[in-house]
Amino acid sequence: MRVTLLRLVWIVGAIAAVFFAFSILGNYRHGTGKLRYGVSDILNAARFYTGYLWNVRRGAWRKKLELGAEDYRRLEYYCEGPKLECNLPRRVNERLLGVQLLIRHGDRGALFTVKDSPSDCPYEEEHSLPETFLSYYTQASSFKKSKEEDFHLVPQRSGCLNGQLTSKGVIQHLELGAAVAKRLGTDGRKWVSDETPVYSTFYPRTYQSAMAFMQGLDPSHRSLPRNIHLTPAGDHMFCSVAKTCACDGGRNLTDQFYKVKTDLLHQDSQRLALVGRLRDILATHTEDPLKEWPAHVFDVLLQFACHGKRMPCLDGTCISYSELLDVIHILESIAAQLTHHQVVKDLSVSDAYGLLQVIADNLDKIAKEKNVEDKDRFTLFSAHDSTIVPVMHSLGLPFHIVIPYASFVLFELYTDVSDGASEDVYFRIIHNGEDVTSRISCFSQQSSSETARFPFVLFKDFVDNDLKSRYDKVCNY
Repeated sequence: MRVTLLRLVWIVGAIAAVFFAFSILGNYRHGTGKLRYGVSDILNAARFYTGYLWNVRRGAWRKKLELGAEDYRRLEYYCEGPKLECNLPRRVNERLLGVQLLIRHGDRGALFTVKDSPSDCPYEEEHSLPETFLSYYTQASSFKKSKEEDFHLVPQRSGCLNGQLTSKGVIQHLELGAAVAKRLGTDGRKWVSDETPVYSTFYPRTYQSAMAFMQGLDPSHRSLPRNIHLTPAGDHMFCSVAKTCACDGGRNLTDQFYKVKTDLLHQDSQRLALVGRLRDILATHTEDPLKEWPAHVFDVLLQFACHGKRMPCLDGTCISYSELLDVIHILESIAAQLTHHQVVKDLSVSDAYGLLQVIADNLDKIAKEKNVEDKDRFTLFSAHDSTIVPVMHSLGLPFHIVIPYASFVLFELYTDVSDGASEDVYFRIIHNGEDVTSRISCFSQQSSSETARFPFVLFKDFVDNDLKSRYDKVCNY
């Protein structure tokens, strides 16, 4: 009996020691620097860390058994969003004059009502939320919504509501904002103030993405909410800002585009069969049946995949991550075919011309005026995939049907300040972390070497003349 009692005491002591160790780790993980003594804190710490270890093992298991390294990276690309890497340094003698930035909102819930999960979309687990997010969330949540404000400043801490930004989406733009701030440098950070022009489409997810990005760009800012100009509902292309909206010819092209892409899907019976089978499974998981277009299937499944949730099942048959990758392949394949179709080119120009004209005019004003106010040197446009895709395709890059969350296009204006250099002003476009300037139509005939510079006047002329003439032709002006 004495031996049994001692053994029991030893076991209880060992468990207590483990929990105490968890509490220490939990405190230092949260940056308190103090030990916790409360029983609930110890139990919570144990729950957090066992959950953490389970998630790490579960993620490793999924990566190892279900997806190869290449497929894993491909799916991660769509979920995690691109990065503005440090491998795109500016030249030593380069001075940045101005920046226009177009972003897509961050991670969101599916656009279709999913009945049975994932009803919660935490950023991995609650305990793994970065301190930058927790600090921002606390600050932004303290501001009550006023009559003048259309949306809350931040989304719910968890939740996969229809089309609503998630905490993960907030973090993506806090990180992107910090990366852009680093690229702007000391001088560029002076451009950011309450008067910095920030535009958002009329959706909570784009408004909240703009809020998060600007906070990442300028974390010292304490006067939330910022002044964000909202476009009218339904305006994805900032037509109200550009004063140029899609014309009747452009609207007719939309119907033609739908027919072309549907015909391409129907040309492959295997594609059609896969999409149909996945739609049948998802029919029991969504409020309304999905159309046969694979982008709708992609949208719903991405909500599960990006948050590590088990895929939907029907009668014991579950959709696999590999099948989601098959859907991605279908969409990418159709997009590659659409890239060369004249209807797609014309539709992109009719949609994007107005916004590109605004961007070109903003940069032209900076290039020509010597005493430009700092607040006019940076402009943010927070929008959608349906904004970024036509903009980039109008400039000569391939067409895409789906793009990653938190995608971005950085338009940079700079000059060479080295001794003896000309006063020419140069132009650069960084799309999702890649310098794509040499691939833009107006620069495609120039040198694409690392030392090549691309005069801004060529870009301005391209928008003013080439794109304008194509837009007029589409609209029958």
